[in-house]
Amino acid sequence: MNFKELDKDTYYAFEQQHPQGSYTQTPEQKEVLSRRNIDATYVGVTNEHGQVVAAALLTSEKLRMGYLFEVNGGPMMDYGNAELVKVMTDGMVNYAKQHHGLVLRWLPNVISREFDDDGKVIATPNQDAIANLTAAGFSHTAVKPGYSTIELGYQFVKKMTGITADNVVASYQKDAQYALKKTKQFGIKLRQLDYDELPQFKQYTEATAKRLNFNDKTLDYYQATYKAYGDKVQFIVAELNFDTYIANQQKQADKLQERVDGLDAKLKDKPNNKHIKSQRRELSDQISQHEKRIKEAEGFKREDGQSTILSGGMFFIQPQEIAYMFSFTNEEFKNFYAPYMVQNHMIHVAIENHVPLYNFYGVSGMFDGSDGVLGFKQSFTGVTQEMLGAFTKPVKPFQYRLYEWLKKVTGRK
Repeated sequence: MNFKELDKDTYYAFEQQHPQGSYTQTPEQKEVLSRRNIDATYVGVTNEHGQVVAAALLTSEKLRMGYLFEVNGGPMMDYGNAELVKVMTDGMVNYAKQHHGLVLRWLPNVISREFDDDGKVIATPNQDAIANLTAAGFSHTAVKPGYSTIELGYQFVKKMTGITADNVVASYQKDAQYALKKTKQFGIKLRQLDYDELPQFKQYTEATAKRLNFNDKTLDYYQATYKAYGDKVQFIVAELNFDTYIANQQKQADKLQERVDGLDAKLKDKPNNKHIKSQRRELSDQISQHEKRIKEAEGFKREDGQSTILSGGMFFIQPQEIAYMFSFTNEEFKNFYAPYMVQNHMIHVAIENHVPLYNFYGVSGMFDGSDGVLGFKQSFTGVTQEMLGAFTKPVKPFQYRLYEWLKKVTGRK
């Protein structure tokens, strides 16, 4: 087996068909990184027949004493093959040495455990991967519950095997089914944003990031991604027309009032009928809710105009998965359940394109009820996956130890 640099077409063909392929390892991602002045190279391993058996988009970033060479979401290869792991490792280390590398870090797109909704382990795949990586000289940093700024620790996924357009909603939990029913009643519409609308998308994601205390991407990133990925990325938003919404609410209130009028006629003949009175109270309460929503919407219309964007998200579309990445929900409109409609739409896109996995991406890995993000994603039914973690191998061991020591004494991250 031989380590070598790969041309774009050879690399792309391998990435598109490999089970571990993801948006972080695409030529489009290389273009995005280039726009942000981050160098990246296609590398891989070929067998004795010249066939590619492993590949990676290898990036390099300047540190104070050299370069960090990193594979985010890779390499793509059989981690159970110790010989292949060793060839890829040695090849990358030698490549990094030739290009002033200080340290090599891999963040494999490989699962170590799967959990059900209660946090019970239901699968433990790829258990030989860690042993083979450490045998190749890597130090392993296991993921911990919580959110990391370095690697994806935990993700929530819906496996699409057996899921069709006819049965997908039935596969969701009751709260998601209820929310989707409501969004249909509200008359919410979905659309894809154009490039010149990305500043508005950024404005919304930034507000959500500040509210939830996490880091947002820059507008430059969203714009570069839009240009690089083309139809492989979608910026989807849920929009509400207030006049349409008010008309729908009034129509439903009028239908309920007709039923109330019918019950009033019955009460004239049976004024003490408890069942009829109970029905009337329930229907009257429902009418009051519609009237409340109409009044609320009239206030929103005065402030926001004819229509407003409720929620939205950015999605990468790959043969292996659809990945849900950066998103927002406008806080004042959270009771319109728009995020459920956005997710349901993209899950249908996965069905239409025969994509085997819908990846909701990051969750905290905590199952004590404290992670509201996990709760939302669980409503669509799936499993939580724990990733393999981070693997670090010094390219220049002495300089790297000095670098780590200097970071420690100076307090730098």
